[in-house]
Amino acid sequence: MTKAFKFAAAQGEVNIKRIDSLPEGLTELRPEKGVFIVGHSESGNSHVLDAPGVRVLERTRDVPVGMRMLYAIVENPTVLRQNAASPHETIAVDPGLYSFRISREFDPFTAQARRVED
Repeated sequence: MTKAFKFAAAQGEVNIKRIDSLPEGLTELRPEKGVFIVGHSESGNSHVLDAPGVRVLERTRDVPVGMRMLYAIVENPTVLRQNAASPHETIAVDPGLYSFRISREFDPFTAQARRVED
């Protein structure tokens, strides 16, 4: 089943949010085997967008260590899906501009932020 959203959604540790404009200074990424990987799970599975009609860009300046800030220009409807044997629910992504972030959590015992694991 595919889930729809208007402004924001999450698939595991990957958060997607519709945005009005792109920041400056982005680097365009190339698809890998027909998909853009927007999140890696610790189990080895990936959260992906199918490449046709999609451009994915990465912010590389002023990004916290170990984090990625991705943006997508979606020209044709696509889906955010997980390539796993038992995947998270697929999310419909309509044409528009989006940001992708990996959830973080703060560990007060080590006083460090870290990626949320899926």
